[in-house]
Amino acid sequence: MGKLLVTGGMGHVGYETVRQAAAAGIEVVAQYMTTFREADAEAAGPNVTWAQCDLSDPYELTVLAAAHDISGCIHTAAVPNDKLGYPRPLRTFQSNVVATELLLETARRLGWRRFLFVSTGSVFQSLPDAVTPVAEDTNPTPRSLYAATKRSAELMTAVYADTYGLSAATVRISWIFGPPLVPRAFDGPRGPIPEYLRRAMRGEAIRAPSGGDFAASFTFVPDCAAGLLTLWQAEALRHREYHLGSGRNHTTYEVAEAVRRAVPGVEIEVGPGSAPWTDTTVMRGPLDCSRMVEEFGFRPEHSLDEAVAAFADWMRANPDTWGDAA
Repeated sequence: MGKLLVTGGMGHVGYETVRQAAAAGIEVVAQYMTTFREADAEAAGPNVTWAQCDLSDPYELTVLAAAHDISGCIHTAAVPNDKLGYPRPLRTFQSNVVATELLLETARRLGWRRFLFVSTGSVFQSLPDAVTPVAEDTNPTPRSLYAATKRSAELMTAVYADTYGLSAATVRISWIFGPPLVPRAFDGPRGPIPEYLRRAMRGEAIRAPSGGDFAASFTFVPDCAAGLLTLWQAEALRHREYHLGSGRNHTTYEVAEAVRRAVPGVEIEVGPGSAPWTDTTVMRGPLDCSRMVEEFGFRPEHSLDEAVAAFADWMRANPDTWGDAA
């Protein structure tokens, strides 16, 4: 078997996927475009070859594919949310749609064994309520730039599977958190866990006037990467779409309790409502992850409390990531 191409290898999900794959003895080609952290690249180990490439450039992608013995791809690279996407819509389309199409065509042409497109629960934006679990065969309802580009790439992934026989699937993930601390300042699309932990580790009191009623399927990044590698290594895929996560929502109130347990002594007060976590997205029911359970027996290893505690331990071991105290 050839090497696994992980796109967005310096990204949040991408790097953890690279790290876990390499640790499992899988030979990896890790693509990045602009961001490159030499220390992280070295830490990933000798099973990883790092390759700079603009995936939306057909020439650069052709060169990348020709230079390495690649047998498949986990495609995590993207403009990851509307906050980043709205100021540059064309670049978002090129990154999220054009690059995916070019990768799919490369996979078809070279006969890759598998292609996994990492998408998002954000493709569901017009649901009847924010409580009912979202089944994997639910019709997506994108309304924003980010959701529309991701849904477009989902459709092309299914076309290549149905028309050309490529073993390809979309994997929708949701509200990823965990090491490293990304970013180092407040960022609504990342959710309350990194924000609250960052401030708690600084010793700050957290007094949020709203946000407690916000609920989401928070997913610890090591669990996300483990699920992606489960799909990569599977003998066959029976479905075109998979949801990857815990299968349940947690409120910000529950997040606050988990942070209190992970960082004893922290003061947290959270008011009702969903802002600021819904300023650039909408609430939805939990992603139903039945196919991962039924087909592969996969469930995330960490509970919310365990994941928050593990993230806090990582932050204690990496105090340079907290930024300066307020």
